[in-house]
Amino acid sequence: MEDIIKNYYGNFALEIGIGSGYLTQCLCMNFDFVVGTDLNFHSIVYAKNNVLLTNSNKLLICTDLGLALKTKFDLIMSNPPYLPIDLEEEFVDDAIYGGKEGIEMTIRLLNSALPLLHEKGKILLLRSSLSNTKKMDKLIDELFYNTRVLARKKLFFESLEILELSDIKNQS
Repeated sequence: MEDIIKNYYGNFALEIGIGSGYLTQCLCMNFDFVVGTDLNFHSIVYAKNNVLLTNSNKLLICTDLGLALKTKFDLIMSNPPYLPIDLEEEFVDDAIYGGKEGIEMTIRLLNSALPLLHEKGKILLLRSSLSNTKKMDKLIDELFYNTRVLARKKLFFESLEILELSDIKNQS
């Protein structure tokens, strides 16, 4: 994802789910102002006090997805939790499990990001072949006119893809 986002520039960028803040820091190099959100307060504090300590063009917010925001962004990016939940699992880590089919969190993310995306904006999204990609593709086709696979990496048990989504259908 780092190599991909180096090619994007603009005024406002949003990373949903910043984790350590590393990719948010990369966005700060190419965008005038960057907002990073995470539901985990400890991630926000860590990123602010470590990785993003010297970046003055950022705002970090502890919120669910981008639900607390009203700004329009040129770029919205996320590496959402994408693994399907094994119902036999005793411990479920919300940072990696995206729901029963692995796409439920991504669906919520896309629906929350749509009102925040500038008319000419783009969404970058990481996804796994372990999730229900056919169902995700159907939703993406309903929401966006343009979808591109920017990168694909095959691992021994899954394939990861970075998607670029743009041109929202039925944008008001």
